[in-house]
Amino acid sequence: MKLINLTKSILTVFIVLFSFSVSAQDTAAKPLETQLVSDLSKTPNMALGLQKERHIKGAFKFFDRLLASDIEFENFEIVIWGNVVEELGKDSELSRIIEENQHAKLRVSVCQQAMKRLNVTEEDLPEGVISVENAFLRLLQIQANGYNVIIP
Repeated sequence: MKLINLTKSILTVFIVLFSFSVSAQDTAAKPLETQLVSDLSKTPNMALGLQKERHIKGAFKFFDRLLASDIEFENFEIVIWGNVVEELGKDSELSRIIEENQHAKLRVSVCQQAMKRLNVTEEDLPEGVISVENAFLRLLQIQANGYNVIIP
């Protein structure tokens, strides 16, 4: 249990630090510490529950960093809910980012409750995005299936 909590803590710190970095001005990413790679490789499934655009954008950068690292993982899911769902229209920057970052190890899901409240339809969602009945239920479901789940 302590190892899982330590791994989640390390993952949270890594995500927060990476999200706030000025990646557009970064040169090549520094290699990750051996212990960090070892710890994060122990959990092959990771998920982030997000409701702010900047965090969603940071999650895609984080996912790219995972791919470029030596961390062994199988699945990464971004679960989106809240008012940001309104920004997922076909012509938005966020929609474009989601469509450009499709990957076999990446799943992006959106809360149907938020969609309904904000009058967003399935047709409005970017290519490859999956709607789920309820974001919190989805997060609990994937956590029950062994995912490390972080909600910053």
